[in-house]
Amino acid sequence: MDVLLCPGEQKGTAVATYKKSQALYALWRTLSNPALAGGAERPPGIFGRRFDKLVSVNVPLLPEERVGQAGKDNQFTADQVFLMAVALTIMDSGLGLGATGFFIYHARESLKARYRAIMENPPSPFPEYERDDKRVYLLFQNRDIQEFYPPIDSGKVEGWAGTGTPPLIVNPVYAVGLDGLKEKMNTYLQGGNYNHALVVELAKMASVLTYNLEHAPIAKRGRHK
Repeated sequence: MDVLLCPGEQKGTAVATYKKSQALYALWRTLSNPALAGGAERPPGIFGRRFDKLVSVNVPLLPEERVGQAGKDNQFTADQVFLMAVALTIMDSGLGLGATGFFIYHARESLKARYRAIMENPPSPFPEYERDDKRVYLLFQNRDIQEFYPPIDSGKVEGWAGTGTPPLIVNPVYAVGLDGLKEKMNTYLQGGNYNHALVVELAKMASVLTYNLEHAPIAKRGRHK
């Protein structure tokens, strides 16, 4: 773990940063099923390549946040690794690479702020009963059938670098706790058009991810640079 001085913050304010190998380790430990993965502690090579593909569509770093210097590797803050975890989760639900990058581009500051709020009073990173409901849910709709799209001028859609029509991801909202989720659902699903939602729980994932990051070993030279 390294530290960096946050832009715009007072001198002496430092934020922990992590190497790619540590980010990969934490993401794998958080998102994979140990039983199905054979209990492998370190991710397979294909998982690292998936990470690199997300980086190519500016997840979790914007171009100006990258090192861009030969011989130096990118470092990631915990909230940036959290962006990667959200991206991998929604890709696992069926969104493509381009749509995922597009969503994170628009949601990145909101998601990073939500991560920091969660970590002020996080749930336990361990599978144990908790009296307080600290769960936080992200809800949105992904529309994939383009006949259902409103007219879109692709050239005027910020954050879309792909070819063809940009994705239509609508109504992103957060819900706090199970009661909050029920309340959101009461108004979220309406009629024939608004009849589905992708729901991702963020708080437990953030807590487990952060624990794994803080305990992630640094890979030896030549592995996951």
